[in-house]
Amino acid sequence: MTTSTAPLDLLRGTLARRPALPPLTPTAYARAHATYEAHSDQRALLTTWLASTVADRLPGAAARTVLSVGPGDGSVDAPLASSLVGGRGPLRWVVAEPDPVVGERCRARLAQAVGPAGSVVLHAGPFDTVGETVGAEQVDLVLAVHSLYYVPDLAVAVAAAAARLVPGAALVVLLAPLEALCLLTEAVDPASHRWWSGDLPDALAAAGLRGSAVRLPGRLDTTDCFDPGSPTGREVLDFLVGADCADLDDVARGVLLDALADIGTRDGDRWSVPHPVDAVVATRV
Repeated sequence: MTTSTAPLDLLRGTLARRPALPPLTPTAYARAHATYEAHSDQRALLTTWLASTVADRLPGAAARTVLSVGPGDGSVDAPLASSLVGGRGPLRWVVAEPDPVVGERCRARLAQAVGPAGSVVLHAGPFDTVGETVGAEQVDLVLAVHSLYYVPDLAVAVAAAAARLVPGAALVVLLAPLEALCLLTEAVDPASHRWWSGDLPDALAAAGLRGSAVRLPGRLDTTDCFDPGSPTGREVLDFLVGADCADLDDVARGVLLDALADIGTRDGDRWSVPHPVDAVVATRV
């Protein structure tokens, strides 16, 4: 690796002089995502938080409807739904997932989770067109787990979510704060995500919502990234930067690893970096 007093600035400058890294194919993205999640404790933290929080928001035996924005393959939603089935009324889960193949996988997993008394509706499209499938249906909870990076306008998306909430309902958002790890991703590809964490309070207020937030302090194990022969390390690095790093030359890869080491902590032979997520529950003012 190289040495620099400003690793992130050096990374930006180094990559600016090279062709843009190619995006991950859908298959490579899914594989890298799974590997990345396996190297982080964040999923366990947010799953535990969600189960407790959503259970508190949906008490009693009444029938309830959840609208989930961009849940991917349902790896978070399905366990959450399973945890809510016992002792409650039937659950209706509306899924807005742009990828129809992934969305169908999510629908199938949720159908099993909610059981025969529940129902699942898939809108195979972005959240801003969900009305094409469910009209103006109102819901008891809108859930957005790591999905608001991809909406074109945060204020519009939050207002649309707020408009669907029945009295007493909540919008639950999990969103990465724009801190060290996200800044590294942004340095590689500024257009890969829209980091809305700092804008979310204003968007909530404009929609007539007030949010309370907690930060879940996850960590990502990056040890394998520093092993050039590790397939899992390559996948973690690819997902971390949101692109295929296979074509990086040795100099650029060294600069990238310097920037990763700069935000990390070493414990013996293991490296890790902070991998936090802000968990927000917003209700009408």
